[in-house]
Amino acid sequence: MIRGLYTSSSSMLCETIRQDMVANNLANVDTAGFKQDQGIFKELPTMVLRKVNDGQLYPPRPFYKYPKIGELGTGVILDESFTNFKAGAFSYTGNDLDVALENEKAFLVVESEKGTRFSRDGILTIDQEGFLTNMHGDYILADTEPVNQEDKSNILDAEGNLNSRLQRVQAGQGEAVTIDRSGRILMDGQPRFRIAQGMSADRKAFRKEGANKFVRAYGEVARAEGNIKQGYVEKPNFSLVEEMVRMIEVSRAYEANSKVIQSHDGLLDKAINSVGATRR
Repeated sequence: MIRGLYTSSSSMLCETIRQDMVANNLANVDTAGFKQDQGIFKELPTMVLRKVNDGQLYPPRPFYKYPKIGELGTGVILDESFTNFKAGAFSYTGNDLDVALENEKAFLVVESEKGTRFSRDGILTIDQEGFLTNMHGDYILADTEPVNQEDKSNILDAEGNLNSRLQRVQAGQGEAVTIDRSGRILMDGQPRFRIAQGMSADRKAFRKEGANKFVRAYGEVARAEGNIKQGYVEKPNFSLVEEMVRMIEVSRAYEANSKVIQSHDGLLDKAINSVGATRR
């Protein structure tokens, strides 16, 4: 019975972690460029149960004294939590500054208060000083036109140093800013900058920071190629209906494990206070 308590409690802990992941996903259902959080759970070692008090077998087998009853699971544990980098659906906004990256492995390079970050959030605007930023106030980094097509230098090197060619995009007062399919930023119809896109061979090198920003954890960040859909934004990469169903599954699994614990608690109560009670 005690083993059952531990097995059920470990399952309840895992369901709590799953609930936090699902709740965070649902809270960002309207966050542009959001990537789904998921977890991998693994089974703890399985125990083999034998009849230790029954050593009499027929026919006699001296090297196999205890018959096998079955197997007993000992619960589950969180093995790994990870980010699903699958691309989300594109939604048309009609805003000239909104962009969506067609290359699902690419990220916009932004300059935040904490340093260089990467994001799929393409809701862009011009701030009061004329800089091109996202909705969080992070500056969009770009190359100056014309771009040398033979330049294969990385966005970030192995030490995390930013490429010196990248800079903030600033428009003059009254200039009309548009972005074309190749990522060029045009001011009054003249190409001035090209939006920088970064990617890494190892997707785990990007660690989520906040809702839709990522920080480089290790390795180099290379330049990425790909067209840009102007007037679109990338929606979160999960289905609201599937996530709601997953939340119901988590709730029912948690409730089932709690009832198992209540049953074991009742059996222990009877074993101690009724069966094992001292009588004179």
